[in-house]
Amino acid sequence: MKELVLMRHGHALTVREAGVAQDSERPLSPLGEREARAAAEHLSAAGFLPELIISSPFLRAARTAELAAALFPAAARETAAALSEGPVSAILDLIGSLDRAERVLVVGHQPLLGAVAGHLAGDGPFDLPPAGFVRLGRAGTAQAVLLELYSAPREAPL
Repeated sequence: MKELVLMRHGHALTVREAGVAQDSERPLSPLGEREARAAAEHLSAAGFLPELIISSPFLRAARTAELAAALFPAAARETAAALSEGPVSAILDLIGSLDRAERVLVVGHQPLLGAVAGHLAGDGPFDLPPAGFVRLGRAGTAQAVLLELYSAPREAPL
């Protein structure tokens, strides 16, 4: 894999706000929809073209991945429970198994993705805000190189 983007889902409603029974059912808020779309547009404008988009099965992450997939229609789509359940080692194993694709977008949750990004970059954990991402590259070395740390422009929730 040449490039890996680890993206946190956009801003989501709380269980109470959404009127759902489980955390896994929390949807993106209208703000989260805009944040996720803006992050995907930023990646597209930067020339990132994933061959694979893999996400947590939780509703808010799956929706973030769906919004990204609208900009990258040729990308294959998958879900992986490890992206919502962890542990970090399971996500690292998952990423290690993705060598069939040159560019991969992974959509999941904090603090797991931040810890994974920090491990891959040989740094401490990254604090990813909603719809924020870490873009990592590999140049034939074992350790990834930080290409970009993105935070969505902040606006107040509606």
